Amino acid sequence: MKTALITGADRGLGLALVREYLNLGYTVFAGRFLADFHLLDDLKKEWPDTLHPVQLDVESRASILAAAQEVAAITDHLDVFVSDAAYMGGPENSRVKGEMPIDESLLEKAVAVNALGALQCVEILLPLLRKGEEKRLCIVSSEVSSVTLMQRDGDFRYCMSKTALNVAVRMLQNTLASEGFTFRLYQPGWMRRQQPDGSFTQWNDCQINAADSAKAAIPIFTSRRPDDAYKLELVDYLGSVWPF
Repeated sequence: MKTALITGADRGLGLALVREYLNLGYTVFAGRFLADFHLLDDLKKEWPDTLHPVQLDVESRASILAAAQEVAAITDHLDVFVSDAAYMGGPENSRVKGEMPIDESLLEKAVAVNALGALQCVEILLPLLRKGEEKRLCIVSSEVSSVTLMQRDGDFRYCMSKTALNVAVRMLQNTLASEGFTFRLYQPGWMRRQQPDGSFTQWNDCQINAADSAKAAIPIFTSRRPDDAYKLELVDYLGSVWPF
């Protein structure tokens, strides 16, 4: 039985990735966090035997530990971990020319969710992942994580947290590659936001469907490369490689 755990699966890309892995024949543990979203429940009706929603707040170590116990009660291994849960950073501060409004509490929360959340999930789930055959860790990052291409003059919290996430993934690879673990770092594009009723909002014509990004991610997430042990790339939904 192939197994995967996906965080941030209430909506959008996470939910779309759950569906993709179910279609591939995986038993999927879907991390749920948003109380007003019930889209996973609807999907559970389609896949009653292989979809297992689990309560999972990646900012809370206690929540991750409880989710790991729930997973371990059903399976003795995980083949794939997909980190999709993210905090976008809260409302934007108004900016005045020459000033840099930085909300320290929101910055700390962004780092706690976007960087430390993924890292703690890997740490806590490691006993299950070590027993899996695939040992594949797939991390959803962002185009704003690239220091080389950074041109923004605001939104410190989201950008900084995603860059920290990339560093964490590189260090995880340095630590775990010798055990056969392989890594994928994915830039999913700017996606339309999904609402509790399943509909999507769009603010810009450049935004894409989460389902399309998920379909593009699957070949990246499931592929094997001869240089997997040491090469780490940030790849976007079009297959382009981004500099870190």
